[in-house]
Amino acid sequence: MMKNIKIKIIGILAISSLMFYGCKKEGENIFNMFDDVTVTFSAKSPYAVTDYKEVNPGDSVYIEYTISSAKKGMYAVNVFEAGSAIPFIKIPLTAAQRRSYSNVVKLKMNSKVGRTSYRVWALDSAGVYLGDGYKNITIDVKSDYDYWSSRNIYAPDTLGKSSQSYLSVVSGKTFSYNEGVTQSANIDFGYVFNASHTIYALNASPLPFLPYDISAWTKRATLVAAAKTNQGSAFLNLRTGEQIITAGKSAKPTLKSVGSLAAGSLFYFLTPEGKYGAFYINYITKSSAEKGVFMNVDIKIQR
Repeated sequence: MMKNIKIKIIGILAISSLMFYGCKKEGENIFNMFDDVTVTFSAKSPYAVTDYKEVNPGDSVYIEYTISSAKKGMYAVNVFEAGSAIPFIKIPLTAAQRRSYSNVVKLKMNSKVGRTSYRVWALDSAGVYLGDGYKNITIDVKSDYDYWSSRNIYAPDTLGKSSQSYLSVVSGKTFSYNEGVTQSANIDFGYVFNASHTIYALNASPLPFLPYDISAWTKRATLVAAAKTNQGSAFLNLRTGEQIITAGKSAKPTLKSVGSLAAGSLFYFLTPEGKYGAFYINYITKSSAEKGVFMNVDIKIQR
């Protein structure tokens, strides 16, 4: 009986050992199968990035790299931006470059803000991935605009006057009529629930909503442009302050109110301080028993 137990224990230990070494070998293959390729990032230029760098929108950035393969021939080198579907640079290599290749990628950081990582990798003659040296660089473009996301602006109520019916595009804050009495200098727009869902500046004439007396309020002269529909992609693609300024100037804000607003509408505005911005309507809720009628909006404004 004891002999049988010992045999079973030895068998179990043997199987466990095989499983352990099998898993260990597989793990080593996964994490070391591309170690033939090495990538070195250098800094011969003051614009070069070797690991991480914070820059301003519009700055120039250089990626100076050397990629080498000790055993396998490299037939192409790709430069890839994280978040993209395909590499943005593809370079075929000559016979003299099979083992080592150097180049400089020059970028202008004016397409978006935030962090973006870049990788350089090699392919063999069949287009099979050889490796990237397990390295990348990260460029952090400082934001030059503010983004106020998912703000609710409510239809005004004439009884309690507590609905958040006013908005500051500079701070992204909303205000009720009661709060606006002391905060009017910070308010850019009011919202009125009418047939066309109107956004208006406090100096609009005539005012689209008369039950509230704002005659003694400070009236910021924020201007708006006519709204366009189906602008979700256009708003999403505003990724820098410079892009917002360019689009805002093109729209030519000269109005004091804008109507005919619906989900997907976008209009540009210009504050008294000369700041351009984009105002996008996500949706309008018309039958909320709990919150009443309100407009949910996103705002981007240059700094």
